[in-house]
Amino acid sequence: MKHILVAIDGSPGADRALEEAIRLASALKDAPTVTALHVDPALSMNEPAIGFDPEARIEAEGLAQLRPAEALLADSGLDYQTAVRRGDPAREICEFARREDCDLIAVGTRGHGPAAELLLGSVSHKVVQHAPCPVLTIR
Repeated sequence: MKHILVAIDGSPGADRALEEAIRLASALKDAPTVTALHVDPALSMNEPAIGFDPEARIEAEGLAQLRPAEALLADSGLDYQTAVRRGDPAREICEFARREDCDLIAVGTRGHGPAAELLLGSVSHKVVQHAPCPVLTIR
């Protein structure tokens, strides 16, 4: 195993997924690189206010979501990187894993249950269905 991807969205499940990925990577003889990825959902905006740069704001918010993850990764001593993407979260996570040849994706689940997942959809469920590698889901 050379590369673990962790989806970060600021939720407790994502925090636990990161902790588990760090624990797993640290336990391996040749520790893999861990990438913390935050995906900003694509939002349509008719006309932003004058002087407001939505792209810069979205990028800044994504980086802010990654700060706690980056601190944990830095403290772990593992090789790591962070990334921010924009778009459909499940699609972007899977595409990133494919492009970067990731060996494992770690994602948190919110634990809504099957009925809520059916109505609302679930990023983790979509990632499990479409990922190019194994997926570790953490509740």
